[in-house]
Amino acid sequence: MENMQSSIIQMHIWPVIALTFLVALNIVVIVMQKDDIKLKKYLRIQVIAWITLTSMVVFTGAAIMAWLHIPFRIKIIAMIAASIAIVFLELRRHLAMKKARPQQECFKKFRHKALRYYIFELLWLLMVGGLAPQLP
Repeated sequence: MENMQSSIIQMHIWPVIALTFLVALNIVVIVMQKDDIKLKKYLRIQVIAWITLTSMVVFTGAAIMAWLHIPFRIKIIAMIAASIAIVFLELRRHLAMKKARPQQECFKKFRHKALRYYIFELLWLLMVGGLAPQLP
């Protein structure tokens, strides 16, 4: 029983770690990639990985909560709020990317917006990952 709890919690933690690395990689790519067309193509392709990882985090979190009969506490509410905020930020970034046209001034503004959204996503992930063990 204890082994099962440990493995299901690890199944939740690894996608969170992978999502954190993906967001950090996206920040690096936005800063390093100078070609607007390649950047837009990369950001469109990586959305599939982002959606997959986010879905895994939400699904495994719900499964853990149901299987272990965890009541709603501050920690759980913070994790739910973080996942909603991260999804909202990603949707805003994606809509801004759809409007931006490469090789134009609006794409420069998109780079700054996307960088800001990814930094906020990274802060949400690190905040919840760092604070969740200390919360009741």
